[in-house]
Amino acid sequence: MRGGITITTKAYLQSIEELDKRIESKLVDKYQLETMATSITVSNDTERVQSSSEKDRMANTVAKIIDLEKEIDILVDSFIDRRRHIISQIDAMENPTYIQVLSLRYIGKRTLDDIAISLGNKSRRHADRVHGRALQEFERLYGEEYAEIL
Repeated sequence: MRGGITITTKAYLQSIEELDKRIESKLVDKYQLETMATSITVSNDTERVQSSSEKDRMANTVAKIIDLEKEIDILVDSFIDRRRHIISQIDAMENPTYIQVLSLRYIGKRTLDDIAISLGNKSRRHADRVHGRALQEFERLYGEEYAEIL
């Protein structure tokens, strides 16, 4: 099924990848701030009145790093919880092929071509059909639970 709630199903399953991307982005931001913080030099020259602005810049940068670390911690916790929950939902499905396809696609981040190979060198079109049926089954089992989240 291409329309309707299956789009929501895909979005729900892809939400762990989106959280992963957000974490990666925040880590890059943190690295840039840390690099900037180490390049800020504070003068020990007591005759310079403006040295306090350098200290202020350093303090502001450190405060931003601390805030980012808190945001990253929250995102990592959300990522771990969501990933664990989705894995348990997929693993609870009865059809082993559906488990394999959804695990490879949304946990393993594999393409449908890769999945076709994992299914025994089946065609991409076959993998796409099985993926669609697996999404429908996942939606039937859990759709009501996550429809309100997204």
